[in-house]
Amino acid sequence: MKGTLTRAGLAFALAAGSMILGFASPAGAAVNSCKTLNGTATFTPGLTTTAKAQTISAKGSLAGCAPASQTGGSGTLVSTIKTKPDSCQTLLKGGETNKGTSKVTWKNKKTSSIAITLKTGTGKSYNIATVSGTVTAGLFKGHKISGQLKFTPKSGQNCTTVPIKNVTFTGTKPFTMV
Repeated sequence: MKGTLTRAGLAFALAAGSMILGFASPAGAAVNSCKTLNGTATFTPGLTTTAKAQTISAKGSLAGCAPASQTGGSGTLVSTIKTKPDSCQTLLKGGETNKGTSKVTWKNKKTSSIAITLKTGTGKSYNIATVSGTVTAGLFKGHKISGQLKFTPKSGQNCTTVPIKNVTFTGTKPFTMV
């Protein structure tokens, strides 16, 4: 189950990574930072005890983004992550790395496309994912992103009798763009 959370965390981190964004200038000062990111992710076909490749689709909301003059102060994120064959058991180990794409549509209707990488924690932090990446197109193109997400499977999913298909995620650190 911890592994399931890890994979979910990684997937959501990827999707959410685009959601919780902080952008900074090449000199290291953040060009934008979002205080909160919350959302949901769906795993298809779902995590079980049998290793299978997963497609993770995530949607989230970014808020408290500053300076608001660049983005309107908030945005919505949509992410897609494809994983290698994985099971709940391998996820419990943590340390998984997955890549994907995200698109943020800011409140002011500008967009940012992002190539993201998610790495899950290990041990007690199996359900925490570190998000990193680069904005590939649109607002903040060329800037790096960073953030962290915590994933939680929805009630009733246990990986053995009920596959883990749905998780929620929330940012545990602001996402920044530098």
